[in-house]
Amino acid sequence: MDKITTIKERILFYLEEKNIRKESFYRETGMSASNFKGSGLKSDLGIDKVVKVLTVYPELNNHLHWLIKGEGVLDLNAPEEHTTEKKDSQSGNLLYQGFNEEIGDLLANIFAQYNTQDKSLLFIQNQISKMEKKMEAAIVKQNKNIERLLSLTQDKVDLK
Repeated sequence: MDKITTIKERILFYLEEKNIRKESFYRETGMSASNFKGSGLKSDLGIDKVVKVLTVYPELNNHLHWLIKGEGVLDLNAPEEHTTEKKDSQSGNLLYQGFNEEIGDLLANIFAQYNTQDKSLLFIQNQISKMEKKMEAAIVKQNKNIERLLSLTQDKVDLK
């Protein structure tokens, strides 16, 4: 299998492996097909969308490391873990807990990046708005100066 680089590509791979039609996926998750084609395929999938996918396809909860980080292998034949079953050892619990913490940290990091990007966009939009106002004021001032120069030039011509 080629290296799958984005969460969206891994989702499409999962759908293919499970013989799930893309149209069904789009309908069940409320996502647009354009998000999974062309340049949209390379863009990030928001945390809210990842949660929706995990809600609709809970089997992927057992493969979070693969889905989020792209590490490991998607093994759909592996037996599912049940929360009511006891773990064989305490080290298994620690590994599972560490994995959950790592995924939680990763998701928090993704959310923080989106939050930072939103704030950056708002700042840039605010700066553009300020620059537009300054440009408008400069144009008005320039037009007044041009009118004054034209008036002075006309007065000089009239004196001759």
